[in-house]
Amino acid sequence: IEKNIAHDALTVYKSGTKTLIEIKDIYETSDQVIRELKNRFDIREIIKVSPVLPVLSHSDMELPFRTAGEMLEYQKTGNLHLWELAVIYETARGNLKESDVFTKMTEIVEILQNSIKDGLAGTEYKDRILGFQSGKFADKNKAGQLLDAGMLNRMTMYVTALMEVKSSMGIIVAAPTAGACGGLPGAIIGAAHQMNLTTEDMVKAMLAAGIIGVFIAHGATFAAEVGGCQAETGAGAGMAAAGLVELAGGTVQQALSAASLALQNTFGMTCDPVANRVEAPCLGKNVLAAANALTCANMALSDFDALIPLDEVIEAMYQVGISLPRELRCTALGGLSITKTAKKIEEKLLKISKSDD
Repeated sequence: IEKNIAHDALTVYKSGTKTLIEIKDIYETSDQVIRELKNRFDIREIIKVSPVLPVLSHSDMELPFRTAGEMLEYQKTGNLHLWELAVIYETARGNLKESDVFTKMTEIVEILQNSIKDGLAGTEYKDRILGFQSGKFADKNKAGQLLDAGMLNRMTMYVTALMEVKSSMGIIVAAPTAGACGGLPGAIIGAAHQMNLTTEDMVKAMLAAGIIGVFIAHGATFAAEVGGCQAETGAGAGMAAAGLVELAGGTVQQALSAASLALQNTFGMTCDPVANRVEAPCLGKNVLAAANALTCANMALSDFDALIPLDEVIEAMYQVGISLPRELRCTALGGLSITKTAKKIEEKLLKISKSDD
């Protein structure tokens, strides 16, 4: 039986005459394994429990690298793209096949594109601060009534659409967090659409962005409660910058430089959501993340010197984050969240909430 289970996931527990067989695996137990179990044991009941997370960990996993520096050492063994290195990491991290990794990211990109479409079509929700704005931006942009920012205008539109879907309780992808769900995908999908690139191109760019996220998770945090908004929209900007370099056909080193530059630009960002809703100033910071990513990607593609290696920037970002006063780390005790207008908005939303009850 064991040879038919992907990762030594079968454990047998015995208590007197009773036996419990537990199978933990990333793949659904096959009918063949179930038949063999039934032949060996007098099975009374089979209970299947779906995993909470789409990618499962295992105790004896061996990762090829955890930091940008380790990845560069690994890269010396072959001339790989950043997205390929991300696939190598994910196959080890989740005990997945390469095709599974690509399929999962393709599904994520499809969800994101649908979310953008839903956002641009219009969203409604009572308990939120900002209304439907992405459609107005799209109309003005189409009519040529906005300043010509080219690709950045499309990114801004997409970021806003994603944030509006999030605020209306629609389907989003936390990339890397719910509060920072717009900057990274809005930048990459916006750029890809502007460049008439394929879904496959977007998938590769998102994988490249994802491996930067791995390094941030290892060396710092994604939690605004720990490191301020630089840990959320700042991290998203660094990830997006690397993904944009991948879209443009840049090198691994250029992608790392872009991520380093973008993260350097976000140190000290407070997290002060108005009325405890992750809308303002979060929308602006997500748009800023996309703009930051775009400019840093172009700087890196022009071989600007990022000066400080990505791993050191991540370490410094974390130290800055935990040094911020707690009032500025997503506690609604400082910044914009305690202004008079913010308090009035909070009271108004509270009344709406009570009336609905």
